[in-house]
Amino acid sequence: MEETPRHGRWFLLKVAPTVYGLAGAAFLLEMAVSTRYGYHRDELYFIACAKHLAFGYVDQPPLTPILAGIGNFVFAGSLAGFRLIPALAMAGLVICSGLIARELGAGRFGQGFAALSVALTGEYLAGAHLVSPTIFDWLLWTVGFFLVLRLIRTGNLRLWLAVGALAGIGLENKWNILFFVFGLAIGLLATPQRRLLRSWWVLAAAVLALALWAPNLAWQASHGWPQLQVFSALNQQAAHNRAVFWPAQFIYVGLLLTPVWLAGLLWLLRNPAARAFRLFAWMYVAVMAVFFVLGGKPYYPGAMYTLLLAAGAVPAERYLRDPARRLLRPMVVVVALVIGAVALLPIALPVLPARVLATVPLQKINYDLAETIAWPRLVATVAGIYRSLPANERRSAVILTANYGEAGAVDRYGSQFSLPPAYSGHNNFWLWGPPHEPRGVTIAVNFSAAQLQPFFVSVRKVTTFTNGLGVQNDEQGAPIYVCSGQRESWAAMWPALRHYD
Repeated sequence: MEETPRHGRWFLLKVAPTVYGLAGAAFLLEMAVSTRYGYHRDELYFIACAKHLAFGYVDQPPLTPILAGIGNFVFAGSLAGFRLIPALAMAGLVICSGLIARELGAGRFGQGFAALSVALTGEYLAGAHLVSPTIFDWLLWTVGFFLVLRLIRTGNLRLWLAVGALAGIGLENKWNILFFVFGLAIGLLATPQRRLLRSWWVLAAAVLALALWAPNLAWQASHGWPQLQVFSALNQQAAHNRAVFWPAQFIYVGLLLTPVWLAGLLWLLRNPAARAFRLFAWMYVAVMAVFFVLGGKPYYPGAMYTLLLAAGAVPAERYLRDPARRLLRPMVVVVALVIGAVALLPIALPVLPARVLATVPLQKINYDLAETIAWPRLVATVAGIYRSLPANERRSAVILTANYGEAGAVDRYGSQFSLPPAYSGHNNFWLWGPPHEPRGVTIAVNFSAAQLQPFFVSVRKVTTFTNGLGVQNDEQGAPIYVCSGQRESWAAMWPALRHYD
């Protein structure tokens, strides 16, 4: 199914204008809510990581911390500017879905329908609200689908180099893209498109991907492969992940969009017009099977649905535009999809006042909602305790937190209160080392007394943190202690405080 090259360098971007309009609308929606609530715990951690630039971290490659650092620096700590980056990634997802639909044979309506479906997907809207590896991982997979489609349609084997470069960049963001490579290999081997593998360009692409990944691999090797320890800790949730994996595939994308992606999967599997693209159906089967067996989180294969929604737009276009079905007007379907998405929007994005989460706990569905509130209040509470210490104790006081979100919040907001830096045994904060202060007073955030008593003679609870909204999250009800009589030096205590997850 080779395609004759067309004139002009920019013909690839010639999709329906509706696609760009929908991409712009998705971008504006993300920006409209970008400053509601506040930073997410992971975002605070990424900003802290950016201050310690390296080729790797305990729990991730360096790309997202680099982007977080750039956003935080360029926009001078503005949350709206910081969130510009994932909003642009969301727009990229929408545009790529239109391009994919075009490559699969969709006309203008189908391209727009694909873009609309992706723009209304709750999983993508929620993911694109935050600076995190997930949204960039989804975008890289989606660009990869487009590149492989171009390779199939044009027969230009040099495009393997672009796929290799994309895989290498993806591996510097999140190792999850290895499953893209795995699924693609299975899809190719299972179909006549395996002929595309018989090329030196495939080997060149693999070498390029490994070369781009090498700095992160070297960092992990030199630090004892901590990311594998994180994976091992996360594997404790495998049974739960398997239990919710399949229902989540329908809920995360959206029940009203389920017929679209299922139609796309069936079209790829059964329609003669999709024979050249059948490898993507087998890719989906392989990716979903391996994630389920390994107990991966349900959102890990989320990028597969940009492809399936775009594929579903092809039969949807032919069905909805068929004159014989005048009662089922395309506009009726579009309006129904939009209304359904709007109804579920409060789960995906912080469109409601934060206090509503106290009585309508939407964070039980979307955990991230409640993890973006009251960080300045937490730091102000710690600052009040710090200021209450005698001057001679403040000079050597240490702030120790149970997790990287709390430590990242102190680092982000602490300068307003002249606080010292925070320390934590959680993930890369542990790797950055213990305090160099002499034995003195420690303000411990969100530990239990039993965790602290082996290290300190005196463990005195001074307050219980409340976010002031009654919203349940990981910090609501967190005890804060003032500890003294340190039994050992920080260097001696530090190994026992490490926890990777």
